[in-house]
Amino acid sequence: MKEIKAVMAPQRLPGLHAALRAQPGFPGMTVLRAEGYVGAVSGGAVSIRDALRDHVPRVRVEMVVSDEVAERLYDCVVASVSSGQPGDSAVWMTDVDRAAFVHKTV
Repeated sequence: MKEIKAVMAPQRLPGLHAALRAQPGFPGMTVLRAEGYVGAVSGGAVSIRDALRDHVPRVRVEMVVSDEVAERLYDCVVASVSSGQPGDSAVWMTDVDRAAFVHKTV
C-alpha cells in the first residue's frame, strides 16, 4: 500500500476531486485545511508577525491506496495540481506497512 499526500491551493481541489473520481480504484480521500509558507526569507531575523504574513491558505489531501493503482493515482494528482508556478503545490508518495479501514457496525 502507498500513501499519497498533496498540498495545494484551495482552488485546485475541485479539479483534483473530479479527476480522481474518474480513476478506477480511487478509494476516497481526506481533505484538511492547511497554511503554507511559500519561498525563503533572505536576510537576518524575521519577526513572528512578518513571518505569519507570508503564510497562504492551502488544502492537504491524503489517501491510502493499493499498490496496483498507486502510480496512476499519483500521476493523476501531479497532473491535476500542477500550475507551472514554483512552490504552488507539493505531492509525495510513501510506503504504508499496515493500515486498517475501520467500519462502524450497527
